[in-house]
Amino acid sequence: MGLKSRWLIGVAAAALVFLGFFLIGWPKEYPKQYGVTWSSPYAWGLGLNPNDGLREVLDDLGVRRFRIPAYWTDIEREQGKYDFRILREQLDMIAERKGNVMLAVGSRLPRWPECWVPDWAMQVDPATRRVAQLTYLKKTYDTFKDHPSIMGWQVENEANFTLYVNCSGLDKKLVLEELRYIRDEEAKRKDPRPVYTTDSGELSLWVDWAGEVDGLGVSLYRAVTNPWLGVINYWFIPPWAYSRKAWLARFFVDPIFVSEFQMEPWSDHPLQNTSLDDQYRTLSIEQMRKNFTYAKRVEMPAVDFWGAEWWYWMREKQGNAEFWNEAKKFFHENR
Repeated sequence: MGLKSRWLIGVAAAALVFLGFFLIGWPKEYPKQYGVTWSSPYAWGLGLNPNDGLREVLDDLGVRRFRIPAYWTDIEREQGKYDFRILREQLDMIAERKGNVMLAVGSRLPRWPECWVPDWAMQVDPATRRVAQLTYLKKTYDTFKDHPSIMGWQVENEANFTLYVNCSGLDKKLVLEELRYIRDEEAKRKDPRPVYTTDSGELSLWVDWAGEVDGLGVSLYRAVTNPWLGVINYWFIPPWAYSRKAWLARFFVDPIFVSEFQMEPWSDHPLQNTSLDDQYRTLSIEQMRKNFTYAKRVEMPAVDFWGAEWWYWMREKQGNAEFWNEAKKFFHENR
């Protein structure tokens, strides 16, 4: 056998071992914490009252773990004028029920358009914009640093994942300055809380922020659409693939949890402008049940679901409570 043949056999064997490591396993459920992301602008966009919806998520679904974005666009609509009223109302509501919040801060945060920069900040020079962003972040931290609901902080959202979105004015240097500010402030406390950021679950190695964060949240999607291929269902990726990727990445960053688990339809258009038939292509009630089962089989310490506003919208605006009731069943069974 020639050198070239032996080299090809070696590469093929290594590839099989690599694939086997991620793809071969056995379904098993792991105990963990479950929560949701709650976005006021998204709720408003769906024609909902965000506080009414959050109250229902707390009282009817029984959710006690939340990721709440502190949107710069809502907090500082006018330069130098800060309004924390809505955010404080929501954190107080959660604290009254002894819930916990990971407060997300920065200019790139969950939900479209992802780049949450006030209009006025887009008109100033880069140096002024940078100072303004850091000031907003520091004021938000200082306002809520002693709030009883805060269990941790998320700085920016998938800031290094620029394949689809690249926020003007946001670079790694600025993200590091934000991270280090909050970590330094937390280090002064008797009870320092962790500082996280997030990354793409499928299209990242999860090690970009090693040494700068106390843990990492990652996204996990099960069905998406593509203009050329239609619906792409990731049936071929088993839950242990994410767990084993986390096991490898933990040498650089630990813990790793799911900060954005798809539990609403994927669409290139606002869901309120998308037909229900199209929405059900990527999240039917059957797919939702499968997703919940999948979430239980991911060996990570926590999973935060993405889509609670949509469940509420389906119940309140579309007269379809089956998604809401399925979530209610899940959270009541997995407290």
